[in-house]
Amino acid sequence: MMRRWTFAQRVGAGVSACMLAGLLLLATLLSAAHGLLNHTEAARVALQQTLLAGCVGLAGVGALGFVLHHALAPLHARHEHSEQRLLLLMEAVTDYALCFLDLHGRVTAWNAGAERLTGWAATDVTGRTLEHLHPEDAVAAGVPQAHLERAAREGRLLSEGWLVRRDGTRFWAETLLTALWDSRGRLRGFAEVTRDITERRRMERAQALFAEAGRVLQPLSGAREVGEALTRLCVPEVADACILFLPSEDGQVRPQAVACADAQAASRLWEPLLRSPHGDEVGPSHVVCTGRAELLPEVDLERLPLALEHTAHGELLRVLGVTSALTVPLAVGPRVLGALCLLSTGARRYGQVDRAFMEELAARAALALDNARLLAEAQGALELIGVAAHDLGNPLASLQLRLRRLRLLDVTAHEPRMREGLAGVEGEARRMGRLLHNLLDLSRLSAGHMTLDREDVDLAALVREVAERHAEQATAAGCALTVRVQEDDDATGKWDRLRLDRVVTNLLSNALKFGHGQPVDLSVHGDATHVRVTVKDAGLGIALGDQQRLFRRFERVHGDGPHHPGTGLGLYITHQLVEAHGGSIHLRSRIGEGAEFTIELPRTLQGRSCLALQVSV
Repeated sequence: MMRRWTFAQRVGAGVSACMLAGLLLLATLLSAAHGLLNHTEAARVALQQTLLAGCVGLAGVGALGFVLHHALAPLHARHEHSEQRLLLLMEAVTDYALCFLDLHGRVTAWNAGAERLTGWAATDVTGRTLEHLHPEDAVAAGVPQAHLERAAREGRLLSEGWLVRRDGTRFWAETLLTALWDSRGRLRGFAEVTRDITERRRMERAQALFAEAGRVLQPLSGAREVGEALTRLCVPEVADACILFLPSEDGQVRPQAVACADAQAASRLWEPLLRSPHGDEVGPSHVVCTGRAELLPEVDLERLPLALEHTAHGELLRVLGVTSALTVPLAVGPRVLGALCLLSTGARRYGQVDRAFMEELAARAALALDNARLLAEAQGALELIGVAAHDLGNPLASLQLRLRRLRLLDVTAHEPRMREGLAGVEGEARRMGRLLHNLLDLSRLSAGHMTLDREDVDLAALVREVAERHAEQATAAGCALTVRVQEDDDATGKWDRLRLDRVVTNLLSNALKFGHGQPVDLSVHGDATHVRVTVKDAGLGIALGDQQRLFRRFERVHGDGPHHPGTGLGLYITHQLVEAHGGSIHLRSRIGEGAEFTIELPRTLQGRSCLALQVSV
């Protein structure tokens, strides 16, 4: 640190100079006296008087120097002591950056805390301004000079903003700049105290973000709206781009909602996003599979990790020019509902603190998504109650009407009509029983408590039995019912007989309903590992765009007309029961050419069920 002479030191130096001058004067007088020994008596008397006056003056100067020295010595000692204490204080404070500036903002003192905080040593910054600590945009806007002028005008200035360390990293700093005035009211310089409040600001932002999340993540809006609100919440507060990934019905993890601060970048990211990643790829798909977050603090686009090479996620990082990435799971207990991917394209770098913060936010978002799902299911249940009440009311009204007519008939005189009426009653009762069984299976599937009672089942015999039960219904519908089973095929396996009976019944009932007046064929074929059952009709057919949604709950293709009554649950439950057995169901159809449903069942369970709802086995 640069040292300057104090007032006491300057006075002491002046006194010493006076004494030296007095000694020189005395030497000069003595020399002159020696040279004038041969002069007259009057000259010698004048010289003696002059020497006496010089000695008196010299003694006065010496006395003055002695008095001043003893008077100013304590003041000088106190000053040195204060200066030493200030130096010790500055060196002892390491959590704060302390420095002194002159009138022009140049550094005159720099403590160890400033070196630790900024990375700049005292020898590097002494005599320089602090503009190199500010971001380039702040320097271009004249912020450092404006702060000095305001502190000089107001006496002190407390400010917050980004500062830059020697290694280029940024930190959010709180700075107190105080103007220093002397006793005459003249500005002598500035004292600056700076501390790193990045973590405090992060916590404040986290609290504000959590409060905002509680407001916008409302389950009443629906799952899609919750996802869009979540991504908008994160951009640009914690990310330059944010993508929410959710598993689709085919098991692929696909983007559900996207938010990007740069509109041009948003148009570039869709191509890699629409690629279907493999299940073991690093990225959102892997996070959903494992339930563990993935953090990339620094992304070098020239040298990506091998796990990201030739992957959809790696291509996304390249397209956006990502510098740091963080992907966290959206989990409710052991269930992973999706993944939230945060991407930074600027100076922001994600770390473990960001990971913990985003995992907490993702947990709240997952809870909102799950609540939205539960709300949708509750609304679906209410809709189901209404549909079921309507569909149960029709056969009940028909049963009451038929039974009233049968009660009024003379049994002996109207025997054919009696048989016809009883057949109708039986058909309506069968329809009610099928609806009730579907509702029961639906409730078990929704609750995740489906249990398969596996036993040895001959699927060919089961199909024949179901066809025999529907023979009269097929005759009434004008459908020629055919069952084809090769004699040498083995169609046995470990299955739940009751549930497979329901599967075949639902498919055959649909074929008779929509293939009215046309032939219906059932076939069974087995190989070494699987058994296939095909139900084919030549009825209305199903458009290609409607075939996927046909297996969803309450989805119907041919409307709610009186000729095709139903709840839209039969194929959904069929699909769920087949998948619970580890099998699959396929549909081939064209409008006007009928439909062909094929179920493929493994003879033994190949692994755990892939159903989203837990199925106990």
